[in-house]
Amino acid sequence: MKANLHLHSRISDGTEWPAEVALRAYRTGLEWVALTDHDTLGGVDEFQRAALKLGLKTTAAVEIDCTAPEIGYRSELLAYFPQGHYEHTKALLREVTKRRLEYVRSSIRKAQCHFVKSQVSFENLLNHKRQGRPELPPEAFSFNKIDMFLYFKAHGIIAQDVSYRAFKKAYLDTGLLSGLPYEKPSCADVIRMVHADGGLVVLPHIGHEFEDSIQYIKANQKVWKSTLDYFSSLGLDGIELYWYRNGDTEAINRLVVSEAEKRHLRITYGSDCHGPGSGKETMELFWGELKEL
Repeated sequence: MKANLHLHSRISDGTEWPAEVALRAYRTGLEWVALTDHDTLGGVDEFQRAALKLGLKTTAAVEIDCTAPEIGYRSELLAYFPQGHYEHTKALLREVTKRRLEYVRSSIRKAQCHFVKSQVSFENLLNHKRQGRPELPPEAFSFNKIDMFLYFKAHGIIAQDVSYRAFKKAYLDTGLLSGLPYEKPSCADVIRMVHADGGLVVLPHIGHEFEDSIQYIKANQKVWKSTLDYFSSLGLDGIELYWYRNGDTEAINRLVVSEAEKRHLRITYGSDCHGPGSGKETMELFWGELKEL
């Protein structure tokens, strides 16, 4: 089946609502899809209802921010729930989304002091976030730093030509607008929790840890192998084949397949699509033939 199991919606940092993501996946010709919003399964029901009506196969999923200080890893893991049960994982993420919400609230309080001539408020940010769905409460979303960036740009608070990377460097990395820090769960805890729900854990976009470069990977083979060995030791179930921007997609994915076979790990496919206008509109750029998880 033509599969893309790494998609985002407006419930986290995508630009479309879950049902809209499903419809575009159908129009793209995909057959098996998964919504993998950051730290929330809140959009899964809507996405799956829409996907099933369109005749698409779908698997409940989420992308969980986590850390492994032992190897300097601060990124994500993908969790898939073929059995449709995720009670333990959902309980863990409920606390994470609360911390995400407080981070954004505290950042906005700082922004009110910094952008004194602008009408900056959390309520305005929330209204921007829930366009077309005014009934949704803040708790319905998993807020991201990019939500502030998009809100500030949309309301002319920062210049239109400012990139997210420049915004993050100037306002967040410096602490100027950064919110209350919060601890992310460990990769080991995430894997244990997902397995308790009968789910599968997949390592996404491993190339990001190596500058998305096959040459960088080859020059750092020891770190590459030790990273994969570390996750394998935690009980990792699979590795994602991914679309990389710099032209090394085929070479990196070929290496990933080789490493997965050595470790008896599953392979999945994901483009990490965030929707139109996001800068990560990759729905049509990458997919793979998948028979089962």
